[in-house]
Amino acid sequence: MKYYPRPKAVPGVAESLAMWEEQKARLDRMNSVCDRLNRTRNFDRENGFFRRFLVDDTNGVLFSYIPKVGCTTWKGVFNRISSKHKENRIPGHLSRLSRYDDTGRAKRLREYKKVLFVRDPIVRFLSAYLSKFTNLRGLQKTWERMFGIHIVNKYRPGSDGIRQEFVGKQTNERPFLNITLTEFIQFIVDKTDAYPLTEITDHWLPQNIVSHVCEIRYDFIGKYENLAVEAPFVLNWLGLSSVVGFPKVHPSSAAKALADKYASVSLTYINAIRKYYEEDFEIFGYDSRDTPLKIAHALFDIDL
Repeated sequence: MKYYPRPKAVPGVAESLAMWEEQKARLDRMNSVCDRLNRTRNFDRENGFFRRFLVDDTNGVLFSYIPKVGCTTWKGVFNRISSKHKENRIPGHLSRLSRYDDTGRAKRLREYKKVLFVRDPIVRFLSAYLSKFTNLRGLQKTWERMFGIHIVNKYRPGSDGIRQEFVGKQTNERPFLNITLTEFIQFIVDKTDAYPLTEITDHWLPQNIVSHVCEIRYDFIGKYENLAVEAPFVLNWLGLSSVVGFPKVHPSSAAKALADKYASVSLTYINAIRKYYEEDFEIFGYDSRDTPLKIAHALFDIDL
């Protein structure tokens, strides 16, 4: 993958051609892997799936967001777009595909430009863990209430005392369980039945499942790692660069913490989480070997 040296809202001809060549390679890879996996393009499109498509009717755009892939920033962008276009929407709410009837949904999925951004699966997983299990605020207690007791029960020997402190208390009185990254990995990869796709599980489920990338014919697949370049590029392509700009991109805390956090995880579980996201690696063109190499590089100053 070629990374461009600096962001340009309106790239020059050569850079634009290079970007579209990269897009063709990404889309060709996606179609080839999906065909090999024998994924049908017909599927049960539940309402939760339609909620993940943000709509701009003025410019004919559908943006499919994935949690932990800059989705909060993209929601802010589309909120500003809707406000400036003064489209028919509920004030303070994003325009989503779920608000339309079956005919309206089918028409937009067929005719609008469809955009998706993805992220290195291992870094995205770490980002979900850091934001939900290590922030030492109410959100952490909420996730510990939903998943933490089960994780502690199954993966933390001698945890009876912790469970007794936790059960029966109000949320604000409960101690933090401080789920470890290894425990969260075990919880994810040990599940015998597939987790249903919900607005909670979509924070860690594989991106190809969250986005239905094999079932929806996307027109543009961007990479989070090159967001500073590709976000302005796609806004320009969509005809939106005169309406809204993309905010400054800051370095990812998860990417910076990659070596530090995964250093405490055994190779067995690193390989297990790599296998869990195997289809994401293939479909979106990430190299699953990068994770142990990046960890080794950071810990031992090894040249990659």
